[in-house]
Amino acid sequence: MGRRNPLCTLGEFCGKGLAMEPTGDVFSCDHYVYPEYKLGNVHERPLDEMAYSAEQQEFGFAKTRTLTEQCQKCDYKFACHGECPKNRFIRTKDGEPGLNYLCAGWHKFYRHADRSIAHLLRLMATQSHTVSLAMR
Repeated sequence: MGRRNPLCTLGEFCGKGLAMEPTGDVFSCDHYVYPEYKLGNVHERPLDEMAYSAEQQEFGFAKTRTLTEQCQKCDYKFACHGECPKNRFIRTKDGEPGLNYLCAGWHKFYRHADRSIAHLLRLMATQSHTVSLAMR
């Protein structure tokens, strides 16, 4: 809790999970193995150069920049960040394209889990306070 999400689909940015084909071709993501997302080939370009390239940086930041207005205003944006852009192919309730088709399910899950998580956070805060008092 309080740390970045280790799942790329729920992280704030994309681009930490490159995909490499047996030919050595490297792509921005395993969900985007298409010519327009090809960063190069390991036989022709160093992997670290591709991983930290301007193209890859742009790919990563695009996840946040392309969120729908509904996502921007969502109470759970901090938890899913619009999920994987590959899954954003339905329209919002206002008709804006680009909503994640899993949004309704994630929303139900987070709403259900919200009370339990809040309780855990209260317990953690109490334990932290108790530990700090015991160490005095």
